[in-house]
Amino acid sequence: MGVTIKDVAKAAGTSVSTVSKVINGHYSISEETARRVRDVIRELNYYPSASAQSFARGATKEVAVLADLSPNRAFQNPHMFEIISGLEETLRSKGYRLILRGVDETNACEVAEEIISRRSADALAIHVSVLTHPLSALLTRLRFPHIVLGMPNFESQVCWIDNNNVYSGTIAASYLLSLGYRRIGFVGGQYYDLGSTLRLQGIRQALQDAGLPLDDQYVWLGESTRAEGCRMTGKLLEGKQLPDAIICANNSIAMGCVAAIQERGLHIPEDMGVIAFDDYPLSRFIEPPLTVVDINVRDMGNQAGRFLLDMIRHPNRQVQTYVTTSNILERRSTRCPKQK
Repeated sequence: MGVTIKDVAKAAGTSVSTVSKVINGHYSISEETARRVRDVIRELNYYPSASAQSFARGATKEVAVLADLSPNRAFQNPHMFEIISGLEETLRSKGYRLILRGVDETNACEVAEEIISRRSADALAIHVSVLTHPLSALLTRLRFPHIVLGMPNFESQVCWIDNNNVYSGTIAASYLLSLGYRRIGFVGGQYYDLGSTLRLQGIRQALQDAGLPLDDQYVWLGESTRAEGCRMTGKLLEGKQLPDAIICANNSIAMGCVAAIQERGLHIPEDMGVIAFDDYPLSRFIEPPLTVVDINVRDMGNQAGRFLLDMIRHPNRQVQTYVTTSNILERRSTRCPKQK
């Protein structure tokens, strides 16, 4: 037989009703007592089941979102807020509210554990940037309804949803090939940047299928900044044979790429095509405006909301999936290159 609430009360030296109040977030309990009860709960690995709690006190009709809300985060990761907007839109249509909690990798697990133990939300949505091994283990052990927004960069049994970056890379390369480009370069993020790595994988696949393997001299990886994009593109342009098109892993790198091309007196798209990923926030303001593989991250949030609603009804449901709504937005940075 598993650990019961009576076992927790006995170990904590309190009554069953006190343990119940701590679990349900009643503020009539002193913080010292509440901390002692939570410590025992962790030690005994006791958590009331979602179904039992819902029966006892009714569903909260709230979903907690854990994300990094540090200064300038909206500019560094604009997708996060668009995903959250899509998530809120779907949940609101079913009578649920979002609770936004700012966390980082040092406290995300602690905050999640507090929410679960208090049953202050019916489910969790966790941005992948704050997912850690301890948090992954907690979610897997407790099987609390949750969805991670983005694919984890380590082996995990958590439920997650993400865009198919491999497919997006394939779309980018296939589009350039259809215009007649053949010497295609890639300027992207470091090996630990999973989105960039998967996009590069898709580009390689598309070129290999066309009998045009991606030459290592045309691949440069670094930090996802304008300065690094400029530096890496400069190195790429020092080669004996220039690429006739460059694929940039994101908008920040693309800004530096375009600057480096223009500093060398080359013209876009007459001398070299440029394509990037994501239509927001910079691609429209770079000159010339960039052709991009547009990724509908709001729709990803919508679908994440639908998955969460299903998990709330069926807590043992497991979801690990890609969603893909990528398409090309053609602008002035690409065209059929000049005949050589």
